[in-house]
Amino acid sequence: MPDQQQILGEGRLTASRILAGQLLLTAIIAAGFAWWADRQTASSSLVGGGIGILTTAFFALRVLGGGARPLRSVVRAFYVGEAQKIVLTVALFIIAIKWLEVAFLPMFVTYMVTLFMFWFALLPAMSGGVETYKE
Repeated sequence: MPDQQQILGEGRLTASRILAGQLLLTAIIAAGFAWWADRQTASSSLVGGGIGILTTAFFALRVLGGGARPLRSVVRAFYVGEAQKIVLTVALFIIAIKWLEVAFLPMFVTYMVTLFMFWFALLPAMSGGVETYKE
């Protein structure tokens, strides 16, 4: 059975991989929009991807940043972090729409791709592909 430090390390590695994947997908999509459409569409795509990356990084720091701690505390941090991530996402979308000249669809599409990246990266852990920890 893995100890808490090992689980924490695996969580941080997973978070790093998710963030790297989100960054790569954002760059690819923005480049595609730049080639296919125009500069504003590409920059809007970067804003959407940036929202996804920032909120994922916030969530990872919220959940994994506290070091080894009891499982109950980790679960609580997960739920609180997810609620805060939702609020942060809404706030960032409002800021982007209100103060930046963005095209909504490219921004939203790229954000959704980064969100799906987050979900798909967590599937192995949720399906039993990762050893579970009992406190």
